[in-house]
Amino acid sequence: RGPNPKSLDQVTGPDDRTIYSVKKETEGRFTFIAHETGTYRFCFSNIMSTVTPKTVSFSLIVGEGSKSQIAKSEHISPLEKSIIALSEGLQQIQSEQEYMRMRERAHRNTSESTNSRVLIWSLIEAGALILMSGAQIIYLRRFFEQKTRV
Repeated sequence: RGPNPKSLDQVTGPDDRTIYSVKKETEGRFTFIAHETGTYRFCFSNIMSTVTPKTVSFSLIVGEGSKSQIAKSEHISPLEKSIIALSEGLQQIQSEQEYMRMRERAHRNTSESTNSRVLIWSLIEAGALILMSGAQIIYLRRFFEQKTRV
């Protein structure tokens, strides 16, 4: 649990300054560039719903720093600039695909869980209908039976 116990998601920098904080979100995205070296803390809390288990997944992409620190713009040829842009675009596409796979997995699990609940409920309803039909047949047979008096 982070320094703010009501916060569901919080990112804190090396100087204990809150970089990102959000409440009551089930999913989302957040991107930031670390301008300082040090330990960054990612805090997740389950205080809003402690009854059900939660799955938290996140992806960290650690790079070598900004491109301006590596080389000046005038020292990079247009071909190299294109290669850098393509590399960044490819990394973004890979990240997007992984995010979509994670969402598809979560939605598939939800769908399968719902389907199994519907199946169980349907079986319970069918069993109740069979029991009620049997009870009605027994009741009607007893009602129309002729009783002999001696």
